[in-house]
Amino acid sequence: NTDYTRERSGEENKAEGVKAVKDTDDVLALKRGNNDQVAHLFIAMARAAGMKAYVARVTDRDRSIFARQFLSLNQLDDDLAIVNVDGKDEYFDPGSRFCPYGHLEWKHAYAGGIRQTEGGTALFSTPQEPYTTSRTPRIGDLTMDEHGIVTGSIKMTYIGAPALTWRQRSLTGDSASLEHELRTSVEHLVPSGMDVKVLSIDNLADYEQPLTVNFSISGPIGQPTGKRLFVPGDIFEANAKVLFPDAKRDIPVYFDYPHMVQDAVRIKYPVGMTIESSPAPDKFEFKNFALYNISTVPAAGSITVRRNFSLGEIIYLTKEYPDLCDFYSKISTEDQENIVLTTAPAKTSASN
Repeated sequence: NTDYTRERSGEENKAEGVKAVKDTDDVLALKRGNNDQVAHLFIAMARAAGMKAYVARVTDRDRSIFARQFLSLNQLDDDLAIVNVDGKDEYFDPGSRFCPYGHLEWKHAYAGGIRQTEGGTALFSTPQEPYTTSRTPRIGDLTMDEHGIVTGSIKMTYIGAPALTWRQRSLTGDSASLEHELRTSVEHLVPSGMDVKVLSIDNLADYEQPLTVNFSISGPIGQPTGKRLFVPGDIFEANAKVLFPDAKRDIPVYFDYPHMVQDAVRIKYPVGMTIESSPAPDKFEFKNFALYNISTVPAAGSITVRRNFSLGEIIYLTKEYPDLCDFYSKISTEDQENIVLTTAPAKTSASN
């Protein structure tokens, strides 16, 4: 796919004896083409196999929203494939590298446009994928000393849209730049001053499997105050800002795609420390659109914080904004809760 590598120049094509691409047979013979040409080849091959297949052209949601009342083809960007499988139209995104079978890249899901039909053309919209399709489990396993310095590991698992984003990013640079961006993405999450290193990147090209990145991490996460040590309840939300600080909004809210974020962070603290307080378990939702819950699990010498967030819809009207703002305000308040550890007083021997 030349959109992820590069187009050949006219001189290069001429030197290779390549003429202008006129149809999908040329794409197949050359074994290369851009996003739309790959999609067209997919449709042609489905038709050659005796299946009903149609071209669909949609607006790229990463740049715009399709307006049915605006009668201009200029708002359409990318071609998709619609193939009738066992009597049902299925949507495919063959021009999006690493996009798994039966899925669409997020910018093409829930996108409007024009499609071929059996008798002509029609306006349409691609389906929206459920929030369970795109998940990011984030697991931290840390050991802390009496000064609040931790060492340990972080495992980030990217599924669905987050995985596709990183996989396509890997096509535009080398391994060093990919590691740098992955490391930076985690550094922006955890408390400042922490040293983050990439240990491994697994299943980068195996798009049927979750993309897993393992990190090592070390540095200060606690804020000592006298005999107390204040530790973020969820280190992955240590730098989070209030998403909607304004009480009013004049335009709807628009997210990229439905998704889930699942955190589990275990902190092992040293002998001599005890838990004075920790975030109280809580759970709340925004209608049937979004859900948040947090809980803590104390154990001998450790505490585990679990946080789950799910967003089921991507567009919220201005009349829904006050409730949405209140929902995210509650999340911000919960995420700022700390784990408070105290140093036990030294034991003194009884005098005779």
